[in-house]
Amino acid sequence: MIGLLTVAPACTRKSANAQETASASPKVAQSVDRPEDPVRAEIVDGRVRLTAKTDELGWPERTQFVEGLTGRCVGLFVGDIGQDTNPFLCMLMDDGGVELLSYHSLGHEAYGRTLCFTSSGRLPGLKDITRFREGPVMNEYGFADYGTIFAIDREGREHEIEPCIRPFSALYSYSSGGTGVVLEQQLVIYPDWTFLFTLGIAESELVHTYTGRLRPIKMDYENEVYEYSYTMLTRFDYPPVGDEEAYENARPQPATERGSFRLTYKDGSRSYDLVVLSGPLPFATEKGSPARYRRVRNSDIPAPNLVTD
Repeated sequence: MIGLLTVAPACTRKSANAQETASASPKVAQSVDRPEDPVRAEIVDGRVRLTAKTDELGWPERTQFVEGLTGRCVGLFVGDIGQDTNPFLCMLMDDGGVELLSYHSLGHEAYGRTLCFTSSGRLPGLKDITRFREGPVMNEYGFADYGTIFAIDREGREHEIEPCIRPFSALYSYSSGGTGVVLEQQLVIYPDWTFLFTLGIAESELVHTYTGRLRPIKMDYENEVYEYSYTMLTRFDYPPVGDEEAYENARPQPATERGSFRLTYKDGSRSYDLVVLSGPLPFATEKGSPARYRRVRNSDIPAPNLVTD
């Protein structure tokens, strides 16, 4: 797990000195580079450029740009959310909106070392934001429960940044549909509300990868039931294995699929049951039955490694 277990739903707080906060100039930077982080981020002509500080991330190129920004970025802030070092890059847009990128989407082991440089899109409920701060969330006894990032608007109100804290890792499901060919589905939900869904033939080759965004419908932490709506952004169809020229020329194509699904945690097997609520994608479900997704991978299928310049 990545230390996000006790993060609570987002809330809004009034700053202790709202007038001073509202009148202060935005405390955001044009570049951020904490010593403990594996990534440096900087604004270049309204875009956000990322530079890997270590080869362990497995990026194909040392520098990448955040993809899918829905406007011009004017400021950056990086901080941790949870009970551990869990870096989130907050990107302030020129109209006061906020977009998010989790560094765990950039090659983290818990997420199958997959790569997703896609922004969260606009975080709901955040507007007229001028700056950010990092700080603790206190419980009823006056002790810190966890650390988080607050977005502060021009009136001095503090809005807690809410990450997607389930399911902590890449998930895998296997099905054959009676064909004898075992298919592997990999579902990777990142803390910044982006996700990858990859279909492949087990122990053989990849078929395609969708990149999309999630939004919460229902987050029942007590009963471990989570419902999400999804919007797909791109689909990458993998060329035949060995066709290097086709692979070099292949590019993700726009995708428009939308829908929703439910994840229910099954403690006895430490897995999730996925039920499709709406939309065209089956996500490994068959004839209306739930698909079982586990954290353990059962094959040697290669992990997706997408860069969508």
